[in-house]
Amino acid sequence: MTIVAIIGPDGCGKTTQATMLVDRLVDRGHEAIYVRPVFVLLNILTRSKNNDTSPISPRETRTSKTSDSHGHEWAFSPRRVFMCLLGYPYALATYILIKFYLSRAKIVVCDRYFYQFFFDLFGDWSETVIKFFPRPDITFFIDGDLDLFYSRMDDSFDVSVSRRYYTGVLDLYRNTSKRYGFIQMDANLDKESINNSIFRQLIERCELWGSL
Repeated sequence: MTIVAIIGPDGCGKTTQATMLVDRLVDRGHEAIYVRPVFVLLNILTRSKNNDTSPISPRETRTSKTSDSHGHEWAFSPRRVFMCLLGYPYALATYILIKFYLSRAKIVVCDRYFYQFFFDLFGDWSETVIKFFPRPDITFFIDGDLDLFYSRMDDSFDVSVSRRYYTGVLDLYRNTSKRYGFIQMDANLDKESINNSIFRQLIERCELWGSL
């Protein structure tokens, strides 16, 4: 089994790339499925396929007026502490579920991973948390200019979020990418070119590992 993650800030096109990749793999006879990792366990627990927000992730703090010294929208509260304590075990349980319960699929393509989830929970501590969390087998990071990402956002909530938040997310992705050798994709390229590159590199690596 190979876990593939496509990551990047909102508006980078990761959902488009993840669904395109799965369709392409399936069309060519590969066993592949699409998942949104943060919601996998939640969907099973609630018997729903349409959860868009996790009650554990403090996404509403994106629009909070309370920011830390680095401009990240991270307000301290007992509820926030509770979510931090619950968030990591939830993410780890979800990873285990993906790794073993979904093992019938040879390739699991993750639309996003847990990195932004950890950023929402832990702020500047998220890089430390990531060090102790299992990583995907292959991670593609779609990087680019923040103005480009804003222009591509089609959700009013995403557009309303401050630049400081997305700057923090991009910094996290870039630092993590350097540390763990994620494959960077240029968001300025057209979606077909990006997908061609992702598909080619994924197939080459899977064949090298003998996982196809």
